[in-house]
Amino acid sequence: MATSVTALRRPLAEPCGPLERVKELVLSLTAEHREGPPFPDMCVYRFAEPTTFRKAATFGVTLGVVLQGAKRVRIGAHELDVDPMRLLVITRETEHESAATLATTDRPYLGLSLCFGPERVARALLAVAEAGGPNTPETVPAFVMPCDEAIASAIERLVLAQADPLDRKLLAPLAIDEILFRLLRSDAAAAVRSGVAHAADAGRILESMQLIRESHPEKLTVEGLAQKVAMSPSHFAHRFSAVARISPMRYLREVRLERARTLLFEDGARAGEVALRVGFESPAHFTREFKRRFGVTPSRLQRMRSG
Repeated sequence: MATSVTALRRPLAEPCGPLERVKELVLSLTAEHREGPPFPDMCVYRFAEPTTFRKAATFGVTLGVVLQGAKRVRIGAHELDVDPMRLLVITRETEHESAATLATTDRPYLGLSLCFGPERVARALLAVAEAGGPNTPETVPAFVMPCDEAIASAIERLVLAQADPLDRKLLAPLAIDEILFRLLRSDAAAAVRSGVAHAADAGRILESMQLIRESHPEKLTVEGLAQKVAMSPSHFAHRFSAVARISPMRYLREVRLERARTLLFEDGARAGEVALRVGFESPAHFTREFKRRFGVTPSRLQRMRSG
């Protein structure tokens, strides 16, 4: 079961480490079997028995935390086992399969995932690129690492911030930035940092991302965007993916979907109308992509929000 995080400030019986406290919060929340609208950046999961492999897509950098139980992840030819209280970091836009391998009714699988937006990733990579050391080739799309106290504490602050609308608005982004910075500064992420070695053109990639955000309803192309930032189309596409961890056209689609979700919530507009307003050519295509990205159809999300 995947669900969003609300009403999390609950007293704990005993003091324990930050991830243990997060586990208790997630265990308490998911025991209620409530369903609500997903938060933009975070979801929690609970399974009472092992699951079969399920396909999913990631957009940019994604963090997975196993709080209880265990999971296995397949990305292409790579297979990773993730034990309790360890972190799975998927470093780029990719498709993968995952399964909970250890879960029972008494000790269900508990997990948390956090998606970092491409602009947040690009800015963080630029900020920490100097710590990258030698130019290490990036050969794997994901890695597993231990969760140190600093990252665990930031995750706990992020989860607790979801309980209050003002905390969610003001404090949650700070916790997300801290988690991302600490992940990218780790030894395991050296290859990711080294992909942003050329700071000059990385700045132009950020400029192009702003152009996409401002002009997302229009018909944009790689060639046109590259021309606006004075880069060749092939070099632009390559560097965009290195800096943003997602291709230019996939980023455009993400911007449109995020804007569509905002319109659905704020205006209560019909899905077909929203699809055209954000730049999708057909409502059917919009609905497919929306469900692929957020796990629910636009109409279902509106009902969850209103309920």
